[in-house]
Order: sequence, then structure tokens, then C-alpha cells
Amino acid sequence: MGAALTLGTVPPAAALPTLVPCSVTALVDAVEDANTAGGGDLLLATGCTYTLTAAYSGEDGLPPITSDIDILGTGTTITRSATAPDFRLFHVAATGDLELSVLTLSGGSVTGNGGAVLNEGDLTVNASTVSGSSADGQGGGIASTGTLSVDAASRITTNTAATGGGGILTEGTATLRASTVDRNQVTGTAALGGGLLNDGGTVTIEASGIASNTATADDGSGAGIATVGGTVTVNLGVVEGNRADTAPGGISNDGGTVTLTLSPVFGNTPGNCTGSPDPVPNCFN
Repeated sequence: MGAALTLGTVPPAAALPTLVPCSVTALVDAVEDANTAGGGDLLLATGCTYTLTAAYSGEDGLPPITSDIDILGTGTTITRSATAPDFRLFHVAATGDLELSVLTLSGGSVTGNGGAVLNEGDLTVNASTVSGSSADGQGGGIASTGTLSVDAASRITTNTAATGGGGILTEGTATLRASTVDRNQVTGTAALGGGLLNDGGTVTIEASGIASNTATADDGSGAGIATVGGTVTVNLGVVEGNRADTAPGGISNDGGTVTLTLSPVFGNTPGNCTGSPDPVPNCFN
């Protein structure tokens, strides 16, 4: 008798991404459907600008992310209309996991935290730009209390916050890899962290630049990076050209731990780390 041929189990085919036409209504519907389905991949229209003119609810321009959703663009922008009421673009709920790739997010504006994105779950920004957004509180670009990853030549730029974290506020875990945080600002009295404010969280910065951020209102400091408690580790990074009203201009450490490895801090005003409430080892002025 011939040998029996045993076939292995054929794995199910991977689900195809949902193609989202160049329409805000189509984008809202796609996010709602992905949430309902427990997750999904959305492929946005190439070169499209999705301009939001009204909030979905409260201060959220799109439906809150409550499941695992990946959104991929190709030269695609999601923005708030300049004439629209104030709202952010994305809100990642505690149960949500959002990955944004090859996108630009711009023009978000809120009275609280997180001008473009408020993250309470997991947020990954890949090869994307977050720009031109503002918060009357903290985190002009991104405010995160969950897990944040900014990767693959992403850029957080030209965002504004009143009280802290012009580019990024993190109170959870944040990792920046091969990315740039630049030209962000904080505008309030004694505001901290024109580029990045770490409020008791854990931040790892690898091969990334923190540059040309400002904290120039009265008593503003830590224009590049400010940490209040928590830890900041910088490997092969650069902190340069940031400008504050009060020293230090580069990195301010208040009750936390900052570790610099092969990471120059230079050209910041006034001073790089001198004036920090607690030491920043290996930072020279």
C-alpha cells in the first residue's frame, strides 16, 4: 500500500486592509467599523488631505480608538480646518492600540492636553509628522499617559502648549528612535519642556534629535527636555539649539534621573544643563 499523504493545516489568509476613500465621512465610518470588529488595518487614499470641520464628540475629531487599529497613508494628511471649533485629531482610549504610518497630522487644538493626539493606551508613530497643533494645557503635539513609540524618521514639530511639553508630554513610557522633536514651544509662565516634558514616566531616546525648541516666557526652562521625576535615557542623541528664559536651556532634571550616553548637549541658551534643580551627568557647559 502506498504511503498516505498528510497535508498540514492551511493557515487562514490575512485580512486585506480596508481602503478608505478621500472623504472624512469614509474615514469616520472606517474607524467606527474597525472598533466594532475588534481591530483592523486602514489604507488611506494616496495624497489625500482629510480635513475635519467638526468634532466627532467632545474634543475628539475622530471616533476614539478602542481596539487595535493600524492606519497607513502615502503622502496623506489628516488636519483640522482652521475655521473649525477646537478639537484634537485622535484619542486613543485605554483599550486602544493605534499605529500611524506615513501620515501627517496637523492643526489640532484643545483646551486640555494633547493637541493632535491624546494617548491613554498604546500609540506608535512611524515615518510620520505631527505638526502645527496646540494645547492650552500640556502636550501640544502628543500627550501620553500610556505607551508611546515615535519611530522611523518621524518628526514632532511646530507644536505649542501653554504649560508644558510643547511637542510631547509623557506620563507613561515613551521611546523615540531615529526621529526628531524640533521647533516646538511652551508659552506659559514657568512652563517646562519646549520639546518634551516627562512627568514621572520612563523615556528612552535613541539616535534622535531634540532641537530648536523654546520656553521663552517668564521663568520658562528646560526648553529641550524637562523631567519631573521619572527617568530619561538618551543614547546616541543630540540636544542642541534650544532656548529658554531661565537656565537651563537644554535639559532640566527635577527629582528624576537622566542618563546621557554618547549624546552631546550643546548650543542651548542659557546654558545646556547648568541651573537644573538636580544634576544631569555628562552634560557639559
